[in-house]
Amino acid sequence: AYLAAMNTLQHVSFDLSLARGLDYYTGVIYEAVLTDGTSQVGSIAAGGRYDNLVGMFSAAGVQTPCVGVSIGIERVFTIMEKKAEQLNILQSSNIQVYVASIGSDLICERMRVAQSLWAANIASEYSHLDNPKFKKQLDEALERGIPFMVVFGPEELEKGAVKVKNM
Repeated sequence: AYLAAMNTLQHVSFDLSLARGLDYYTGVIYEAVLTDGTSQVGSIAAGGRYDNLVGMFSAAGVQTPCVGVSIGIERVFTIMEKKAEQLNILQSSNIQVYVASIGSDLICERMRVAQSLWAANIASEYSHLDNPKFKKQLDEALERGIPFMVVFGPEELEKGAVKVKNM
């Protein structure tokens, strides 16, 4: 009645031949399988009832009624990424500016620049490493599709300026 009320009955099937390979299940077992015809990943979630499992780990051996489920998060993300790719809706980064430095011991300066951008409501990030290589910072901004990069080194700091790169 509940499935019919929610108009989801057509998405549920019962398979009495389903078997899980774990002997601690004591009752019903279940699996969630994607059946949209585009993915061949098998089950994306599974679980069941295992009343004796908790008792195996308690000193008193008390039987505790339990039901659990596990979700194959990597499988779900893979399916979501493929679907987003098919629909051409892959989201680019919501970070607007990557704050990068050239030179050593400039993490505090990167933090100050990022803080200034945040105060102006500009989403920004910076490397949390003490002395990141510039190439690594550049690659990070490019891979994530961050549209702008603020770059500075000791010379720019002396002038109180930064360079802004349109990526």
